[in-house]
Amino acid sequence: MPKRELPNSIVRVAAIFNPKLRMIATLLGKDMSTSNQKSKRILGWTPRSAEEAIIATGKSMMKVIKGQMK
Repeated sequence: MPKRELPNSIVRVAAIFNPKLRMIATLLGKDMSTSNQKSKRILGWTPRSAEEAIIATGKSMMKVIKGQMK
């Protein structure tokens, strides 16, 4: 987890000299929030609970690991 936060202006200046920061700099200050409301409304979709998603991820990771060990 980040321990500090750089001001956007410093990141933008650093991006001039560091190509890896250029994409990040273009996203600064933009609202990146999303919503699943349209999927719920149109498709009648119900997302998994956080607990179900974590369990499914763990099971999927175990399958991948087992497949790599063969």
